[in-house]
Amino acid sequence: MSLKRFFQFFNFSNIFVAFCVLSLTVSSEVLLDTANYTISQFVFFATLFTYNFQRVIKFKQREKHLQKESQENNKISTYLIMITGGIMSAYHFYYFQTNTQIAIIFSGVLSVLYPFGIRKIPFSKIFIIALIWTISSMFLIVLENNILINQNIILHLIARFLFVFAITIPFDIRDLKFDDKKMKTIPIVFGERKARLIGLMALFFAEIITIVQLLHFSLPYHHLIALICIFFLSAILIIKSTQDKTAIYFSFWVESLSIYFYLFLMLSTLLF
Repeated sequence: MSLKRFFQFFNFSNIFVAFCVLSLTVSSEVLLDTANYTISQFVFFATLFTYNFQRVIKFKQREKHLQKESQENNKISTYLIMITGGIMSAYHFYYFQTNTQIAIIFSGVLSVLYPFGIRKIPFSKIFIIALIWTISSMFLIVLENNILINQNIILHLIARFLFVFAITIPFDIRDLKFDDKKMKTIPIVFGERKARLIGLMALFFAEIITIVQLLHFSLPYHHLIALICIFFLSAILIIKSTQDKTAIYFSFWVESLSIYFYLFLMLSTLLF
């Protein structure tokens, strides 16, 4: 297998996006000062299952899709990864607390229903994705570690939702070529320029929240520096997002923002 084919498989098999969600979840472990990585492991395998499940459904429905050709070439591996992810996530699920399991079931139902039409509800697509990622990458950690849900935790959750919401905008811009115009996504309704502006506003409000946390809830300065850096980088990639960008721009560079989130946190901790 050539290096190019390997990277294509790594990306199109959703292993890369699973690492991205894993990075964002581990970032929450850092922000919330916890060290229970069972949730992070679960989220990795659950992402492999749900994303490949959605891809299989799209393939069966024969939707026009960016990665359809690659999917045809990796059909067997898609099923194997999906089954492996399902088995491993089910194993971890069994040992979680009841509250955690309920939250997982809720987000799991949304994930499973997503390709069956729920995403066609006006403006629901981006909100469903942001909600699922917020639950998976942070709220499950709160529940499993019995963290008191106070004002600071609520602000953390809102900031995470806004961040995911913002970095999902570029993917909606990419999908303008493929989405049914009846889906009523933000770029379809408001256009590319206003969609990018909405993404930037979401990042702005997320940054305001982090400043409030610094002033009133003792957010460490080095965490603030890391968050400013990731929000700034996210803003640049959102501004540069257009329909004519290559698939790699979205599936690698924009998707990598979740990994940079963790790297900036680690780097700021070491330097400051």
